[in-house]
Amino acid sequence: MARGAAGWPHRISDRLHFERGARAAYPGLRGGPTKRTTGFRYVATIDVPYYEPRTVTITFPAKRRTPSVLADGPPQSPHRYDDGSLCMWHPGDPPLMQWRFDHGLLDLLDAIRAHLFREAWWREHSEWLGPEVGHRPNPELKESA
Repeated sequence: MARGAAGWPHRISDRLHFERGARAAYPGLRGGPTKRTTGFRYVATIDVPYYEPRTVTITFPAKRRTPSVLADGPPQSPHRYDDGSLCMWHPGDPPLMQWRFDHGLLDLLDAIRAHLFREAWWREHSEWLGPEVGHRPNPELKESA
């Protein structure tokens, strides 16, 4: 089976390859099988530059290589799905603008860190730093000044 294919978290060599460098950069990183599914979950505390640290939960559902990412803290953001998960890239974005499984966990954690910084900045300044695709209006979002 190819690296990163379904079942990757249960093959230690594939998981070590995927996690390479992540535990050194994020020392509190924990990972393991999800309780209710055959997926895999990581939990990490991410230091957001100039803002409070956030605890994130990254879940890879069974047989999928695209994660769902949840973060604690304020949920107001123009880039979250209805379930509160982070919308970090648009499916129609060019490949260079999206995280892919073969980029590894460290790159994903770094992308989450950048996203959480942009959210915090947006809550404070009503300005999203970086590229974005519009979302449908959400009445719970902070209104722009």
